[in-house]
Amino acid sequence: MLGNARHQVVSAGVPAPAADWLLSPAVMHRLTWLHERPVPPQRDVPHELFKGCWAIPLHAETSDWRGIFAIVLTEEALQTNDFACGCSEQDINAGDARTSLLKYCQAGSRVPDAISLILQFTREDAEIGTSTDNVLREFSDKLIQSYEETHVLFRVMRYMASSGTPSEQMTLVCNQVQQVLPFDWVAITFKDSENVEPSLRGQQIIAGTVPVHKNSCEKEIHSMLDLQQSDNWTRILTPAANTLARLLGAEVVCDPITYQGVVIGSLLAGNKSGSDPNIASPEMQFIDAVADFLGTFHENAMRFAEQQAMFLGTLQALTAAIDAKDRYTSGHSDRVAYLSWQMALALVYSAADAERVRIAGLVHDIGKIGVPEAILCKNGKLTDEEFAAIKLHPEIGHGILRGIRQLADVLPGVLYHHERYDGRGYPHRLQGESIPMIARIIGLADTMDAMSSNRSYRPAIQRPDVLKEILKNAGAQFDPMVVAAFQKVDLAGYDAQLTQHAAVYTQPLKAAA
Repeated sequence: MLGNARHQVVSAGVPAPAADWLLSPAVMHRLTWLHERPVPPQRDVPHELFKGCWAIPLHAETSDWRGIFAIVLTEEALQTNDFACGCSEQDINAGDARTSLLKYCQAGSRVPDAISLILQFTREDAEIGTSTDNVLREFSDKLIQSYEETHVLFRVMRYMASSGTPSEQMTLVCNQVQQVLPFDWVAITFKDSENVEPSLRGQQIIAGTVPVHKNSCEKEIHSMLDLQQSDNWTRILTPAANTLARLLGAEVVCDPITYQGVVIGSLLAGNKSGSDPNIASPEMQFIDAVADFLGTFHENAMRFAEQQAMFLGTLQALTAAIDAKDRYTSGHSDRVAYLSWQMALALVYSAADAERVRIAGLVHDIGKIGVPEAILCKNGKLTDEEFAAIKLHPEIGHGILRGIRQLADVLPGVLYHHERYDGRGYPHRLQGESIPMIARIIGLADTMDAMSSNRSYRPAIQRPDVLKEILKNAGAQFDPMVVAAFQKVDLAGYDAQLTQHAAVYTQPLKAAA
């Protein structure tokens, strides 16, 4: 009997070491005990054989049932003494068996109950069949589908914890759901409202192919979504009762995505393929589970966005306070941040990396908080001692920020933005490629703004002369590649900032009360 069972397990595609372990006495004795009990085990209910290993009876209507089990493993099972005992009994290498079984393992102690519930729903649907053969065939197909859906849910959960923008993660989820469900298309859409994470506002992601013009579909989905304020709506839209379903010529399943009890988006799927065009309950349950995951993910994304905004707002306020020590440098940090960001984009940085360069530009002069105001605001030439005090601000800034974990990647821009490409800068006289790129970018932006701004000891230098000076110093003060990127920057946005900030230092100073 065991030989025949082994043949069936191996024929199903299970590698030999894994098959041998599954047929070890450590497993088979427990299954035999379940099989031979006077009262058959309840079907679809998981029975723990040992830690991390469950058996789910698939057929147990009568005392003479055939003893067919689904075995569910987690990685925890592969570390137990029972697993090692089974390997020893079969004289197989535990490492080989563990490697063979690892790809069949599921994640988490709740998996058996989840799979059991899926099996239960699948079995109940299968019992509708008119013959035993049809029931078994449908059961097998749906079991495979349910297994794939379970894997997709686990992948969705992993995406929620992975890096990437909210839009990128939503696209991954949309594609995965469309691949596993029997629908021609799947869409995730969000309202354009304040209670939606900023990068997702008004966004619509569609995986697959819709049978009508995409713009028409998107417009109808947004129109329908704008009318919904709560999640109390019909989940299955029919052509007879809904404009979108009528436009597509098929039923559409539409599940709400909520945030703080308010509908902010929806997960939709339509134009079901296969012999049955009607949307079944397992498909509804799967869509509902994914929509719940998306709601949780959006809530976390909103919290992160709020924390990020608060963090950046604090930095902005701090740098503005430093700039305000000298009215002639009002807005300097903002402008350096803007120019640095634009140059990073011209250097083909990703949006995320360019944003980090912008933040570095924003805080590059934070060390000036440790420089006496009398030196910062002095009219006329600085003495050697005063200039030495000014030259300390990159190291002071680095010391202030190095304890902030979120700014670890921008610290080189703070510390080295006064280094020169020819090695004559400060504080460490770095040269050429040894200067971090982020510092080379900020260094040019800092110089550009310093020349373009009024100072207590001179007026702003005219733009043609500024550009001429920058080009002249390519290869000396500046990295030629950064200079080339600077030449691609549209300075209209910078000039708008310059005009706005100029209003501050053109106002007369008020006498102290």
